[in-house]
Amino acid sequence: MKTIALRYSDEIALLIFLLLPALARGQESRPIPAGSLQVSVFGDYNTSAWLYPASRDDDPVVRTTYYDMGGFLSIGGEVRMNVSRSNMIGVLFQPLIYRKVTETIFGYDRAGNYVGVPVNDGFSIFVTEVNGFFNIPIVEGDWRIYLGGGPSFIYGRRELSIGSAAASTPYVSSFGIQVMAGASWNVSEVWGLRAEMKFRSPELNTASSFNSSSTTYNGVTVALPGTMYSKINVNGADFILSAFIVL
Repeated sequence: MKTIALRYSDEIALLIFLLLPALARGQESRPIPAGSLQVSVFGDYNTSAWLYPASRDDDPVVRTTYYDMGGFLSIGGEVRMNVSRSNMIGVLFQPLIYRKVTETIFGYDRAGNYVGVPVNDGFSIFVTEVNGFFNIPIVEGDWRIYLGGGPSFIYGRRELSIGSAAASTPYVSSFGIQVMAGASWNVSEVWGLRAEMKFRSPELNTASSFNSSSTTYNGVTVALPGTMYSKINVNGADFILSAFIVL
């Protein structure tokens, strides 16, 4: 079983999120009517994603080998409803789409030229979350800080191609959970800004296969593998900035 621990940089960032709104203490609070909606768009930076290309291999070393695909940016949208002055619920939709060239295969074409064959490997994932939020009553004014979390539905697949041959990978689904801390600033009665830090670990197990046993790219013939079972784990911290309007 994998255990994901907070890195020191993540803990420091979380502390900043929680302390920054304290500058607003002493201001008169802007009321939040129950039943009002907040509709937002956001940008998200995820710090890491892992791809296990042979997650069902009999060799434990091969089975646990992964590509660290680094951080990536994505966008999404969310609708939140104020249940009361201290609580909200929200529904979020976010496409996490990421591709990366992970390797180049070299070989000789028929003319004897040394040619590289690109291998593009990555994933596309769509996440839908249902979250609950609770305001922490330690600040006043138009700033609010809160904690939140809830279940998520994950839908996606691995994206793999070797040269001009693309692997066929059906979409699969899974479930997960997420937790977060955030701060919001009501700039006016009709719009505001948010900054959040979220931890989640969407994980998918996929099966990919090619329609042929080989492919030719720029005169170089490359043997293609059989069915490949892989695992995608987007296990980094999410740093999210969003703007919302109040309806």
